[in-house]
Amino acid sequence: MKKISDEEKSAAATLSDMEIFIFPELMYALVLANILSPRLWRWRELDWFAGIREMRPKKRLQRLRQHIMDNYTFNLDLETWGLTTQARELARFAPFLSPEEIASSNALFGYHGDAYYYDIDIRRHFGLDKYTSDVIPYWKTETVEAMDAFRRKPGHSVGAGECVSLAGLYAAAAFVVCGLPLDSIYLMATPLHSQNFLDVDTGILTNNRRLVTRAMWSNGTVISQQARRALEHERVTIVSHATGYIHLLYPEATISPSAYADFAAKLNAFLVPPQDAADQRRVTPRLPDPARVRFLPPDAPLDLAPEMDYAEIADRLRVLRATNRTAALAPYAGHELGETESAPFVKAALERSPVSKATFGVADVPSAISRIAALGDESIYDGPSRLAQPDEVWNYGTGDGLEKCLLAANILGGTEIRIANGTAALMDGERAVCEFPTDKRPRDTVWPLPRANS
Repeated sequence: MKKISDEEKSAAATLSDMEIFIFPELMYALVLANILSPRLWRWRELDWFAGIREMRPKKRLQRLRQHIMDNYTFNLDLETWGLTTQARELARFAPFLSPEEIASSNALFGYHGDAYYYDIDIRRHFGLDKYTSDVIPYWKTETVEAMDAFRRKPGHSVGAGECVSLAGLYAAAAFVVCGLPLDSIYLMATPLHSQNFLDVDTGILTNNRRLVTRAMWSNGTVISQQARRALEHERVTIVSHATGYIHLLYPEATISPSAYADFAAKLNAFLVPPQDAADQRRVTPRLPDPARVRFLPPDAPLDLAPEMDYAEIADRLRVLRATNRTAALAPYAGHELGETESAPFVKAALERSPVSKATFGVADVPSAISRIAALGDESIYDGPSRLAQPDEVWNYGTGDGLEKCLLAANILGGTEIRIANGTAALMDGERAVCEFPTDKRPRDTVWPLPRANS
């Protein structure tokens, strides 16, 4: 297995759209992080899903769709996760892709797509026109826990997430709740959208919260027109699958060649309008060309089956971390500090939590600590070692004491965080800046705090 870089591990903790574009294995790491979430497994206990495994696969997915429609909304704004700049991110990603390659294929760095996107003015469409052309948002992908936590935010009565979050949730729930094999689930990312193709019956597309069947694809309604937009006007940048990925720009792919060929054939068949369809326009998806890549030898297979219980899946993924990159990245994406080192998580927290930092500004220490202490004491992440990032704590107004210490470090600086005897303390040398009670028990009990990049 190819070694995982520190930058990949850190990117897994924030999972922004741009990070997934640069590190495509993060997309499936999000799916596995959700599969490992106790929160998702509790869906199986809901009355709504009673007897779901006895239903036909399409009916199972319709039941899942209604649950997602009732409990989540689409959210994509500039305020939730804050702003960064093109220059800063291009410098960060320069070791992996050139600025020209990034700009040609990523909406945040200059890509406009076909004439459709020129016509709507993409920066004005996303509200970026009020900033300089160098300013871009952190559109972070949410885990199921962070999606659920939107209920805590003013103006939100249900959970929420952006398109990659919803695609990752659908993929994980289709496996955990509906019992679809992972081999039947394909995730697709275009520069401006993410959705899944589910190999069920004649095919089903996810589109944010909705499902689109082959008949719906061509029925001419507003919903179908919205669902068609990405595949009509954009290239597919990434296809992600249990066997690996293929990326528009990278010369090597890890997805199984036969799985990719099967996916391409079935997606093309799905997009052919039935003879009696109201909309007879044929869409030919612009998928990454398999002829231009070298398919690498596969990592050890995931071999996760819908019949496995939570413990079996968790044990299997733990064993695979030395031989499968997505399995190795999953605990970083799931903020699992019981099984990973703290440094990548801390790096992400101090470099990519702009909302809390901007909110506090240049705060004096006592008032900053007082505001942080006034937050709720409950972590949005279940368990003794899964933790929230500082902007998650601030946005949702709650956090365990260890999470509050990391939020304070993001605002005030410090040299390290120490966890001992049910207490987390932010230190400046040997002086405690603040300390809070904590129920979290991460693997590392001392977290050095590097100076954040400006």
